[in-house]
Amino acid sequence: MSTLNQLSSSTTLTSSDQIILYSTVNGSGRKASLNTLLSWIESAWMSPAFQRVTASPTLAGFTLALPTTASSLFVLLTPTGTMATGTIVLPAAASAADGQEIVLFSSQEVTALTFTLNGATALNGAPSGIQAGASLTLRYDVLSLAWYTTEKPTSVGSGTSGFLPKWTGPTTLGNSIVRDNGTEAAVGGVAIVGQKLAVYGNQFNSSSDADIISAVVNTQSTAPRSVVVQAANFTDGAVGTAGFRTSVARGNLLVPAAVLAADTLGFFSARAYDGSGFFDAARINVDATTNWAATRSSTITFSTSSAGTVADRLLITPGGDVRLLAVTTAFDASGTGQGIRLPSAPASADVNVLDAYQEGTFTPVYNGVGIVGIVSFGGRYQRVGNQVTLEITISTAAASTLTFTSATDYFDNFPAYITPTANLLTGTPIGDGFVTFLAKNGALFRAFFQKPAVPTFVIPASNSTRYMVATYFI
Repeated sequence: MSTLNQLSSSTTLTSSDQIILYSTVNGSGRKASLNTLLSWIESAWMSPAFQRVTASPTLAGFTLALPTTASSLFVLLTPTGTMATGTIVLPAAASAADGQEIVLFSSQEVTALTFTLNGATALNGAPSGIQAGASLTLRYDVLSLAWYTTEKPTSVGSGTSGFLPKWTGPTTLGNSIVRDNGTEAAVGGVAIVGQKLAVYGNQFNSSSDADIISAVVNTQSTAPRSVVVQAANFTDGAVGTAGFRTSVARGNLLVPAAVLAADTLGFFSARAYDGSGFFDAARINVDATTNWAATRSSTITFSTSSAGTVADRLLITPGGDVRLLAVTTAFDASGTGQGIRLPSAPASADVNVLDAYQEGTFTPVYNGVGIVGIVSFGGRYQRVGNQVTLEITISTAAASTLTFTSATDYFDNFPAYITPTANLLTGTPIGDGFVTFLAKNGALFRAFFQKPAVPTFVIPASNSTRYMVATYFI
């Protein structure tokens, strides 16, 4: 080595430069070029040579045992066709080398591919199968005594633009039933402009409405279960009847069962937020009244909220009767009482329709000069449709009288609502030989007292109150 130290140093190397070495093969000092040294280093650092393994299984359920070796393996698997199952037995862990690799290529699909560890602790990331024309790579780690999947089988398949992909096999992709155009999505059909989501499908338990665009399916945890909520209906390419439909059944979607009496068949609920949560404002409920396996009958109930309490207001029975429920003020337009409110004037040309009602009071005006003392007058009326019932009261105080001359004295100031539209003359006996007359002549509508053969008569104080009552049609 003293000779080596006597040599001059070189700061620039070329592949043809020589180095001094001792050859154990020759037992003497030798020289070698840097190019020769580089080739040796590269060969020493290369991965171990791959040992080739081939197999051509003919039956599903095959088992391929890999050789016990420290060399990396290239496994060429060429089944005669698609295999449902297959097993690869890995090299014995006792002889496996650190960094040893297994590259597996399969010319056919093995749907369920399993691996036997053969002494290893695990195969991390193991694929469940391999597609035709795919490959995978396994690498052994001696410290953990485990194999690792460094490359999984590639996913292959074909699809259509605009469809979301789905797995058609362990490593294959194809079209799903979901479409997405970037703005709208659809399940089972084409997307609809302006609708974020459209769901197509056959309505449960129906032979019609083949194509239904529906809202989100709501499967409840308790019977009866909701199957589908229909938002719109398109049939044979033509726009059908838009609507909202719920279809319910006991059992489940695959094995439905008939609904029972008291089951809720569907409801519409409007809810509002009060600062702490959402609460019902109003509801429309459809409920079964019978077991539908025998008879199909139902009711509709309308409910509203008052001071936070939702109560039933109106019921439509299976026979079509409409009933006001005890706690409701439905049909009272003013909201002050309970009952049915009709307009004050007829609104229908149909003479068989009761479409007007009004009742009230008025103060009739006495036109005459026969009052002595204190005499008061009152009036009230009731109109039902075109029929009017009229009452005028005449009250005389003590020592007071009313002298009525039928030729000149009369009452008027009647409400226009009860004034006949045509000329009228009607008389109603009221006792003691007196008759109440109503007369309409042109614009004049008046009430008279008359006693036959007595043109002038006196209502004395002893009689206190007299009533003029008449019924007539407008």
